[in-house]
Amino acid sequence: MSNVLGRLRERRVIQWAVAYLAGAWLFLEALGFVADRFGWPPSLVRGAIIVAAVGLPALLILAWYHGAKADQHVRGRELLALAALFAIAAVSVALWAPTRGPSSPDLADQTLLTADRPSLAVLPFTTRAPAEDEEALIFSAGLHDDLITQLSKIGTLKVISRTSVMRYRDTALGLPEIARELGVATVMEGGVDRVGGRVRVNVQLIDAQNDEHLWAETYDEHLTAANIFAIRSDLALEVARALRATLTPDVEERIEARPTEILEAYDVYARAHFLGTKGSTIREDLERAVDLYKQAIELDPDFAQAHAGLAHAYLNLHGRGYLSAAESLPQAEAAATRALELDETVADAHLALGGYLGTAVRSDEAEREYLRAIELGPGDARAHAEYSGLLLTLKRFDESVTAARRAIELDPLSTAGRRNLVAKLLFTRSYRDAISEAETLLELEPDNADALYFMGVSQALIGEYESGLTRLRRAIELNPDDPYYPPALAYIHAAAGQREEALQILAQSGTLGTPEMPLKEVALVYGALGELDRAFEYLDRAFETERSSLVYIDADPTADALRADPRFEAFLEKLARE
Repeated sequence: MSNVLGRLRERRVIQWAVAYLAGAWLFLEALGFVADRFGWPPSLVRGAIIVAAVGLPALLILAWYHGAKADQHVRGRELLALAALFAIAAVSVALWAPTRGPSSPDLADQTLLTADRPSLAVLPFTTRAPAEDEEALIFSAGLHDDLITQLSKIGTLKVISRTSVMRYRDTALGLPEIARELGVATVMEGGVDRVGGRVRVNVQLIDAQNDEHLWAETYDEHLTAANIFAIRSDLALEVARALRATLTPDVEERIEARPTEILEAYDVYARAHFLGTKGSTIREDLERAVDLYKQAIELDPDFAQAHAGLAHAYLNLHGRGYLSAAESLPQAEAAATRALELDETVADAHLALGGYLGTAVRSDEAEREYLRAIELGPGDARAHAEYSGLLLTLKRFDESVTAARRAIELDPLSTAGRRNLVAKLLFTRSYRDAISEAETLLELEPDNADALYFMGVSQALIGEYESGLTRLRRAIELNPDDPYYPPALAYIHAAAGQREEALQILAQSGTLGTPEMPLKEVALVYGALGELDRAFEYLDRAFETERSSLVYIDADPTADALRADPRFEAFLEKLARE
């Protein structure tokens, strides 16, 4: 034994092994830290560990043969062969690891992002109520959505958002297939019946890998607001315990909170929220949601979540161009502020206030609100998606795309989430990736006008003007009321050198049957036409009356024609001061 150790020391094998292990440990520690900060997939770290493990025996062999040179001739091609084997193994693992990260379009790969967390999809609840009983259907949908919201407060639990799971309402797929598509290990299914003065809820938690029932419960209670929230809270807490998710006392307290004691107020709120969760961009739906939230607040002025919902409804109306800043933003700010005065722990209120502050170009304050919203609801896909928009305005482009992808991890089938990612990729000038993600969005929803809009603009920015024009024309056919589509069509004509066509579209702004184009978008068209004086005239007008539309202008690639003009930098400085 001593002879063997002596030979190892003589050939310096032990010294090489100790040095290698120390260096590998330091490298993996540093890689783990960087991966956590930048949201890199765990598979990348696992790949590095495998490379390190493969490298150790290879290094020991090389050290042994190298040490043998004093008493034995070793041919160079033998060392080269050993080095080549190690290099092939290292490169193979390194190439394999990153392709399994968040940029992969395969939804099944999403499980790799959260392998260290229990994961869950709450399938839509069934109800025995007839299809025409809208009240019962909305009640069931509201309880389902509310449960997901409560579970998303638990940071150690990955919960798929409502938008994605709703696609499985009437599916014939089995639980293993659903779990694979959503990237989760467990699935909850159940039913809700509201009959007369009683509510009955039955649920079961299933391990989708082996179809094993982990937990089941049935509730049969009098129909009161207190009982509804008690059922919801008990479900969330029992699921967390069954999946062994860590529950801190403050999270448990927030899950058990009762937002209102008035059943009628909750019912009206549920109807308003239902309109919002449908993802509709139709003006009438958004305006109806505002009216319903106001009704809920009249029934219970202390209903913080209703105030938060009202703030979001106003922001949506403004974001779609249906209301001016003056008509919507003060109301959104007041509603969000009131919600937080009533209950500082309502994540949705922080999210709404962050949205208002971001629109008002108060970025530092907005970031604080977004981060607080994510702290209170780390599993809320919408919070990550909206935060990605703020990061874009701050020119933190990689972080912006990472946040957008994190939202998709939590809501992989959401058209809104995909739309957000497409927009961020366009603004970060990843045009090919934006087109690819837009194609994925069209697979989810073939007539999604926003997907066609972003795809068309991206194609124009890489010189594919005719394809871009075709996409924009189709987007306008699908949603003729959107004020952003016509100026985008005009921009593509201008970029393609088709001056008369671009000016003809601009001349139609606000005429009978056409939307009034945002001033900033008109400015960008004149910039593409080379009429910079007209472009800055419209930018100045936008600054005075539509300042919130200028949030992304510094990142907007369609503004490139203006950047060489010194007035653009001066304009950005003025925007930052106000």
